Amino acid sequence: MRSQAEEAFARGERARRAGRWQDAEASYRAAWKADPRPEFAGELGLSELALGRSRDAAEHLRESLLVPETLQPAAQRRFRTGLEKAEREISSATVAVSRPEAEVFIDGRRIGRGQGMYFVYLDPGRHEARGKLDGYVDDVYPFEAQRGRESMVGLHLEPKRPPPAVPGPVAPAPIAAPVAPVPAAAPGGPSAGTVFRVGGIALASAGVALGTGFAVAAAVRGGEAEAQAAQIRQRDGAAACLSKAYADPCGVLREMIDARDTLKAAAWGSFIGAGVAGAVALSSLLWAPEPGKRAVRAAPLAAAHGGGVIFSGSW
Repeated sequence: MRSQAEEAFARGERARRAGRWQDAEASYRAAWKADPRPEFAGELGLSELALGRSRDAAEHLRESLLVPETLQPAAQRRFRTGLEKAEREISSATVAVSRPEAEVFIDGRRIGRGQGMYFVYLDPGRHEARGKLDGYVDDVYPFEAQRGRESMVGLHLEPKRPPPAVPGPVAPAPIAAPVAPVPAAAPGGPSAGTVFRVGGIALASAGVALGTGFAVAAAVRGGEAEAQAAQIRQRDGAAACLSKAYADPCGVLREMIDARDTLKAAAWGSFIGAGVAGAVALSSLLWAPEPGKRAVRAAPLAAAHGGGVIFSGSW
């Protein structure tokens, strides 16, 4: 006796063969909600693609291919072809967050919590990613999603500063003898050297934060790739990817490795850019010194998934 999910799936198959895509989508969705099998997710995605809902289609087709060995080879090919077609019409984003316990939102829609990295499909256009965590300042990252392209988004959350202490009652100050007035400082804002140093160090700090986020994302994607590779090796040995039967799972593995390498390159690029900006800012002490100011101090910073430089001093 067929289950409720199988009955709904059979209705979807009949509607699909008759070209009734609205009915097919509704039946496949009912089957998938009752039993989220990869096959049901894939057919739901193809019906959404036929109805022009490319972003929904990509999400369900990608879900169906996460465990490709559960699908028949013909279904794998249909779902992968559909996913490639849907991805050409939309955009995607990989979001790395420095605090995995933070909540992540895109355009106000909650993406998740408890991970260091998220992958989402988006419609082309302007979007805004936000990270939120109690005790930390929200980090907001606006970006432009382009059709057929993936955006790399880094969110770095900084702890909130404690509120200033409320001063207690102060005893009246003794009356001081009159002193000669101090000449007023010359009008004008901070010197060019100060502005240059502050701007350079701000760029360096932003580069370190972004690089750390990309490094965390690369580590997570690398772990996923290793898990996929271990599963393939366990089933058919180290040479499994030489077999045509493993073309689809090995293709997924290559995509994971490519994404990991892209994120690593982005992380190193951010760290190098931060170092250059910091070095140029420090060099300004030689050609635009500030009399009466203490020297800037630079200290290396190393963490499990990245590093950088901490600058401190007076400006």
